[in-house]
Amino acid sequence: MRKYWTVFWVNWQNALQYRGPTFISLLGNVLRVVVLLYLWNAIYRGEGRLGDYSLSDLITYYLLQMVINSIVLSYSSWEIVDQIREGTFSNFLVRPVNYLHYSFMINFSWKLFEGAMVLAAVGVLSFFLLPYITLPSRPETIFFFILALILGGFLSFAFDFAIGLLAFWLVQANAFKYMLQYIIFFFAGALLPLDLFPPLFQTVAKVLPFRYLVFFPIQIFLEKEPHPVEGLLAAALWGIGLYFFLQFVLRRGIARYEAVGQ
Repeated sequence: MRKYWTVFWVNWQNALQYRGPTFISLLGNVLRVVVLLYLWNAIYRGEGRLGDYSLSDLITYYLLQMVINSIVLSYSSWEIVDQIREGTFSNFLVRPVNYLHYSFMINFSWKLFEGAMVLAAVGVLSFFLLPYITLPSRPETIFFFILALILGGFLSFAFDFAIGLLAFWLVQANAFKYMLQYIIFFFAGALLPLDLFPPLFQTVAKVLPFRYLVFFPIQIFLEKEPHPVEGLLAAALWGIGLYFFLQFVLRRGIARYEAVGQ
């Protein structure tokens, strides 16, 4: 286990070297959220309420979406695809590490670094928007919310890791990678709350596990989720199943990688 914490620490130090680009990206995300909030404010002037959401609910939703995007949503597939395509994945075949665990620690360290910066920015932004933010009224809500973030973080990594493994079988995996990432992003509720979509879309979204990445944690925070415990258990089961599935696919992918002599 110590070797994986070493991976975490080394990547954390590497992340510190990218403070500038990360800060610029953060400013872009803050600007995007500010524009969205301005648009929603204009919409609410005419509507008063949208579905089950007040203006405060929507402002809170998009602030949390910004935090969750930095802490939970994974983009590990970029590096995985490049390593497999360029042949540098061979280096991991002679190392005493599990590639799944290694990639998780890389993602974990980067998400903590990025999340810390985003939390600071959202904290400042929330100070000016405090009258328009919906806060939980029950202490257990925060506990459930944190658990949902942890489970969502692993699920997001698992889905993205699976996308990266496509490079073992597809020469041009990037096209599928982009498409699948956008589908996950959409059904996660990262663009718009899922319950604002038509009923058929909501039915499909409930069957898919992607809602546990963004929509489910935010619904818990807003205290709009009627069955948080059942949802957390379902997310945990998805996580366990995906872990064993990824180990299986990784072994098959490595066997194929070695067979073609890369």
